[in-house]
Amino acid sequence: MKLHIQSDSGVTLIENIFIDRYMPGANGEFVKLYLYLLRCAGTGRELSISSIADFFDHTEKDVRRALSYWEKLKLLKLRYDEDGGISEIVFMSGETADGETQTASVKTSAVDAAPASPAEAAAGESGAIPKKRALTAARTSALREQHPIKQILFVGEQYLARPLTQSEVTDILYFYNDLHMSEDLIEYLIEYCASRGNPGARYMEKIALDWYRRGIRTVEEAEADTRQHNKLYFDILRALGITDRSPASTEITYMDRWLNIWGMSPQVVLEACSRTIMQTHQPNFPYIESILKSWKEHGVATLEDIAALDKEYSSKKAPRQGARKNSPSGKNRFNNFPQREYDFDSLEQQLLNAQSETEE
Repeated sequence: MKLHIQSDSGVTLIENIFIDRYMPGANGEFVKLYLYLLRCAGTGRELSISSIADFFDHTEKDVRRALSYWEKLKLLKLRYDEDGGISEIVFMSGETADGETQTASVKTSAVDAAPASPAEAAAGESGAIPKKRALTAARTSALREQHPIKQILFVGEQYLARPLTQSEVTDILYFYNDLHMSEDLIEYLIEYCASRGNPGARYMEKIALDWYRRGIRTVEEAEADTRQHNKLYFDILRALGITDRSPASTEITYMDRWLNIWGMSPQVVLEACSRTIMQTHQPNFPYIESILKSWKEHGVATLEDIAALDKEYSSKKAPRQGARKNSPSGKNRFNNFPQREYDFDSLEQQLLNAQSETEE
């Protein structure tokens, strides 16, 4: 890999906008790699993914992850050859993300994901989720032969103890090729879903999209999110009076659906737990789900939304109760039953006749 620039003044220039806007929120290792590439751009030295990894004592996956991070921020543009290897790295202006300032020519067989289109890159930055693109059989076959993909598929089959379905393979290619999830993060995703008893494609995709939507891009961030969810699991169990065990897999499935897929806040879930105990006097996950599903359909997101919904329900219920209380039949609940008229003389004569027949 060769990095080159028109002239080398002996200094490395860094835009102020990089320091002001991009550096504070970036991983320190990512910043170091960016500065190193910028430094090397003026030397004309040979460079490769492996040599960068050796310089920082990182793995090649770490290097690719850092490159992908800066590409998503549009500070770098990665160009690829026909074999899927990086052919060029373009430094973009932090101010406009349009002008090319320095270019890096890459001669290497390293395999990376195909670059996203400008529209897809913009969608990723705005928080929109890239659409799943239909891949031809030839493209799918080519992607499956790439080393990172082969490794992910192998790890997936080990975790699931079975061959992956075509739907699962398609989703993994989508995570890698369109969501730009790293190899490590996809492997962690598979492990995460398998450990919760939900290794299917549908659940895996929902978690991946949830992570993408919330800006989770690294294994470290996913692990931190998992730890937070584990704490929430135990908070929910305590709210249900369960303090002597860990959550069962079916309970985790419920809680993951509420928190990850439906996006309910922990406070709202805990309120549903409290109401369930008041109504049923026992932990009842289907009952909690029925409450949360109703709130979800009414657009509930906060405790204030619940209070407003309760108030609306009470206001609609009050007139009906008042009408029932003021109605004539409401004064005596017994009168709500249909009244019958009996001929008591006739009934007495029937009883006497039955008694005389018995004596004879």
